Amino acid sequence: MHRNLHAESLELRLAEVRDLLGDRLRGQPTRAAFRTGDLTMCTLVPMRSVPHRVVCLVGLDDGSFPRGGGRDGDDLLLRARHVGDHDRRAEDRQLLLDAVLAATDALVITYAGRDVRTNEVAPPAVPVTELLEVIDATVRAADGRPARDLVRRDHPLHPSDRRCFDAGALHTVGPWSFDRLQLAGALAAVAPRVIVPGFFEGRLPAPVTGTGADPSVVLLEELVSFVQHPVKAFLRQRLGLSLWVDDDGPNDSLPIEVDGLGSWSIGDRLLSALLTGSDLDAACAAEFARGLLPPGALGQNVLDKARDKAAAIAAEAARVASGPRRSLEVDVALPDGRRVVGTVPDQIGDVVRFTTFSTIKPKVRIASWVRFLAAAASHRERALSSATVGWGRGAPEVARLPVLGATSDDRHARAVATLATIVDLRDRGLCEPLPLYTDTSQRYAVRARRGRPTALDDAAGTWTSTWTWAKEDKDPEHLLVLSGQRPFAEIAALRPAADESGPGWVADEDTRFGRLARRLWDPLLEAMDEVPAR
Repeated sequence: MHRNLHAESLELRLAEVRDLLGDRLRGQPTRAAFRTGDLTMCTLVPMRSVPHRVVCLVGLDDGSFPRGGGRDGDDLLLRARHVGDHDRRAEDRQLLLDAVLAATDALVITYAGRDVRTNEVAPPAVPVTELLEVIDATVRAADGRPARDLVRRDHPLHPSDRRCFDAGALHTVGPWSFDRLQLAGALAAVAPRVIVPGFFEGRLPAPVTGTGADPSVVLLEELVSFVQHPVKAFLRQRLGLSLWVDDDGPNDSLPIEVDGLGSWSIGDRLLSALLTGSDLDAACAAEFARGLLPPGALGQNVLDKARDKAAAIAAEAARVASGPRRSLEVDVALPDGRRVVGTVPDQIGDVVRFTTFSTIKPKVRIASWVRFLAAAASHRERALSSATVGWGRGAPEVARLPVLGATSDDRHARAVATLATIVDLRDRGLCEPLPLYTDTSQRYAVRARRGRPTALDDAAGTWTSTWTWAKEDKDPEHLLVLSGQRPFAEIAALRPAADESGPGWVADEDTRFGRLARRLWDPLLEAMDEVPAR
């Protein structure tokens, strides 16, 4: 037996602790304590038909009982049935009859009477319906009602329903429920609505130090993270709070399908391999070796789609710029004395190229823009342009940005001024969660620059989720700082702060959301308008 010398310092994730304790805390079968007066929990299996004063049958829902008798392709006995072979459905009916006959004083049967999603009436299991029909045929009610109405009780779906706490509402002398927590919920449901306070009010003081070791340094990747998701950057970079939870244990089952994120991960790895000069067949073989793909033709179909898409994007990226790939070291001095420091990858000749397996969404565009600004400001001697290669509508797509100026001084001045504006927005975003949401703000800025009077309505459509599409109003970070899902009208009602005016701010915008959106996106949209027609 090997002893782990570092066991005292080993950190376990929640999923690992759950697996470790699962076997030790699992219930163990014990000897049945029949006729002792104790509560006996058991399944509907033979030899459970011992008489009891009260017998409770729980969960006899339609579709759950009796057990299904579907064919199993590996069961050879099902191919030729004979008298005496097991019939699960008939056996379950017999077990139900045994349990009914075992009740001496009372019989309680429960089932889900309403759909948990739509609240529509749901029937019980077929044997329970037959039992009710027998009751109707056997007993007559004095007032002419069906006899089943005398024995059936409809309970609300939610334990916090007020009927659970009204005496006599559910055919009991007193209240049905005794749960104080659910009682508090029932009282809150009928009480006057209280406005939930926000995540916090006001602003935090400006950070005394930067996020790095040197307070005068702004890391480029942190700046990129901010423009991609300002609220998430506030939670992570200022409060050290992450809403990402990794408590899922490893999946031991054989995969038969790949979800959207899994398909994207496969394609992204293939694309990265192609961009680094790896052999595509070898990269595909490595994907199969990972064990994440379904077996056989199922996995091959997923891999072929990802392969074709990655190959098309890589080919388009090669047409945009070909040659040795290098990384540019960035060190930009800002007017306030701070420096933006980082690395910009994939510089080929005078083109700063960004390649992604995803579609070129606003988060991709704004991240490419910030990296391009840092490269142009730090290497003024080079007339750098930018190209972002991704996936469009069924084909590769390229988003280009031109050289920022005719001379080195012009390029440097424009890049530094724009970077300083973005750093200023980040400074504000580290003091409070700004009403600046990437997809929604980009949509608004594009429409507002074109002079469309429906810009706010267009932004509301980008913000508000539908039944089938969760948008930015359901983002976990936004739900946290806004204390729930908020309509866009509440965001558009916020007025600009006192220090959100002057040079660089669009004075015509009378909403805080609009001013922040235009300040972030206008420089990029202006550069996009300068791209020459091809």
